[in-house]
Amino acid sequence: MRELIKPIYAFFLQTLTAVGGVDLAKRVDSFLRFRRKLNLKNPQTLADKVSYLALHKNTASIAACTDKWAVREYIAQKGLKDCLIPTVGGPWNRVEEIDFNALPDKFIFKATHGCKMNYVVTDKKLLDTTHCRHTLRTWLGTTYGTYSVEPHYAQIPPRIYAEELLEPVSALKDYKLHCLNGKACFILVCSDRQSSGKSMQVTLNLFDTHWQSLNQYLQSFEKEQVGLGTDISRPARLQEMIEIAQKLSQDFQFVRVDLYEHNNRIYFGELTFSPACGVFPYFTDAFNEKMGKELTL
Repeated sequence: MRELIKPIYAFFLQTLTAVGGVDLAKRVDSFLRFRRKLNLKNPQTLADKVSYLALHKNTASIAACTDKWAVREYIAQKGLKDCLIPTVGGPWNRVEEIDFNALPDKFIFKATHGCKMNYVVTDKKLLDTTHCRHTLRTWLGTTYGTYSVEPHYAQIPPRIYAEELLEPVSALKDYKLHCLNGKACFILVCSDRQSSGKSMQVTLNLFDTHWQSLNQYLQSFEKEQVGLGTDISRPARLQEMIEIAQKLSQDFQFVRVDLYEHNNRIYFGELTFSPACGVFPYFTDAFNEKMGKELTL
């Protein structure tokens, strides 16, 4: 049912954009799905400003760095090639191009042009290739961002590629360093990811760059589980993570840099310019306003 609703909702937003402009479509989408009001005429909060940037300061470099394949070149240009997770195949424009026999026993498929498009294969012998191919085709047929008013995603060619799998997957922590005007200001940590059907649960924790908890600024959203009071150890290479994030953020007013610490190494995940559609529903209004003051347009 959800897959049927998405195209209808995308058409609704496209019609709204054509009639009343992209700002109106974004404000309506933000309120309908997240119950968060945006001020795009005079942006004040973090959500206001990040949404404004995504709509009105969209550049070719932002689209290229959102592209999960093309961004690898940007990372290498910044002298951080060693942070890239090795690839084991791709990119492919069509599912028919993928030779499953040539892939290793363990890997992860990723789409270049959207979010939550990851297919983990822990044992290729047990892989349901029919289901997998169907999922990949669905991704390739999806124009991500049309149902969330994130225009930079529409500039990314849909492709699939495969990376080495960092294991154990369940133990991985995703360190999301939010950089405002080239400075890492706070870190959202995603851990204990669990999927059930099409739903995803994840524990969230929020820290400043000195690893002081900011969990008081988190709030529950949909099925995401906020890890209030969860004991998450300070990463051994936190300062290096901050330096990497700030190096990658120098060309942008706002970007979230996702990193992993695995086997005493730092690995790059992705660059995101409109996290959670740029609306940040898991942050309280107080934090949204506080961080809005830190971001200069």
